[in-house]
Amino acid sequence: MTEKPFERLAKGSYFLSLSSIVNMGMGALFWFILARMVEPAYVGQAMVVIALITSVIGFSGIGVQAMTSKYISECNARRMPGLSRKVFSVGMKVAILVSGTAALSIGLLSENIATAAYKDPGMAILLAFAAFTYLPAHTIVMALIGVFQGSQRMEYVLFINLLFQLVRLSSAAALVLYGLSSFGILTGFALGSSVAASIAYFYLTPKMLPKQIEGSLRLRDLLKFSGFNYIDAGVRSVAGQIAVLLLGTYNFELAAFFGVTALISKIMSSVIGGVSSAILPTASEEWAKGNKHEFGHIFNAAVRIPLVITGFAVLVLMIAPNAVLSLIGKSYVEASAALRILVISSLIVALDSIMLSLLNATGRSGLVARIGLVSSAVTIVLTVILIPLFRLEGAAVALLVGSISSLILSATLLKYREGLSLRGSSVIKPAVSIIAGLLIGILMLGLLNNPLLAIITAIATYCGFSLVSHAIKMSEVKKLLGILLHTAKI
Repeated sequence: MTEKPFERLAKGSYFLSLSSIVNMGMGALFWFILARMVEPAYVGQAMVVIALITSVIGFSGIGVQAMTSKYISECNARRMPGLSRKVFSVGMKVAILVSGTAALSIGLLSENIATAAYKDPGMAILLAFAAFTYLPAHTIVMALIGVFQGSQRMEYVLFINLLFQLVRLSSAAALVLYGLSSFGILTGFALGSSVAASIAYFYLTPKMLPKQIEGSLRLRDLLKFSGFNYIDAGVRSVAGQIAVLLLGTYNFELAAFFGVTALISKIMSSVIGGVSSAILPTASEEWAKGNKHEFGHIFNAAVRIPLVITGFAVLVLMIAPNAVLSLIGKSYVEASAALRILVISSLIVALDSIMLSLLNATGRSGLVARIGLVSSAVTIVLTVILIPLFRLEGAAVALLVGSISSLILSATLLKYREGLSLRGSSVIKPAVSIIAGLLIGILMLGLLNNPLLAIITAIATYCGFSLVSHAIKMSEVKKLLGILLHTAKI
């Protein structure tokens, strides 16, 4: 029986949300554990190096991931699987070429970067090592994840991300215990991505793609689409990492505080992030079949339901940020105010990613790139201005304003260029329920001075408001549970 778009999106979102939660959750656990094993200065040094490499991976990996996800799903929808092999081949060549060039450039400039920006010549070897190992391996991983998404094999995405996280954590922890501190942390990244890339390429990919390339494909379209996504992903990655890079120029401890706090806020929005990744191949298939308007009604549900699920984490982090950060270390509590701002920012970024995925699905990659350039410019300029004045809080506010500008642009263009609009109720109902729970939780915290009781009361209030306002309906809960329970058994 042919699956309906909602069922396909629900199943894809199930695995990709799990994958996103695993990726973000274990990523945060990775830094939490190491933060308790290593002094904040060494954690910050490693975070600065990874922030720089991650910024470059934004240019080298995410563009080709979007390309393989979109075009392989379209090839499958048109019953032309032989062409998906062509997309895969082009994607891998682009990923290797771009990441290799970037790695060589960073390796040659590593000493200049380390001494000029951070006054730490010892960082040069760390930068060069990460550039020649982690950067190309993780770029290949991202390209292959796009292949899995386009083939609707979201369980493979979950498996690869879990494998990367387990190898990274176990190897880094062992090497840190051996006394390698920052170098041990970076080696964990290199080993994790290398193992994940090898398993994905040699074992999982042959299970999905035909051995022969059949038919012709306009190479120009692929390169144009991936090029625009390279621009968008690259500038957004720089905008997301620049706070850590700049804070590191003051001291590495501030970089560690902000980096860990940003990770916590991203865990909260993992469910919405999974939905946005699942929307691109699902919407691309429906567009290819001519079912564009039929897919439109799913759009609002794809925003509203994940928002309701995410609301639980929002309440915890907004009511008791000190308690959460103190689990890592007392010094990290300094970032509590920044965490509250980043929670709102991450929520907006996750919603925006759904809009951008739909624009990409309709082939509007040029618009996606322009939105990324504008919003990232706003973030970068504000970060440069606000960090010297307000340090952690300034960096968080810059990200918040940049994310709001991107959401406004993407929602507006999606409405006027493609006729897809987000109903106000899809956001207002979950938002009102979250605000109600938050107000009650803060009131109880002030009266009882007990974070746990405050959170429990806030969640109870939130659940009541969500059901009464129909932010989520019992029929939707039952339908989703039925689909997800069936999917989990497969």
